[in-house]
Amino acid sequence: MSKQIEFPPNQTHRKSFELAMLAISIICAIVVLVIVLFTGIGNEFRPSA
Repeated sequence: MSKQIEFPPNQTHRKSFELAMLAISIICAIVVLVIVLFTGIGNEFRPSA
């Protein structure tokens, strides 16, 4: 009887919650990318002298 453990469907979080978290993480990644590209943050750490 080595059957896989099956969880009742109510025990897992809903798909809408999963999609919301995915969307938030993608938006955060895009925001960070935009900030890095458009504020020139990569250039501030190099010595300008």
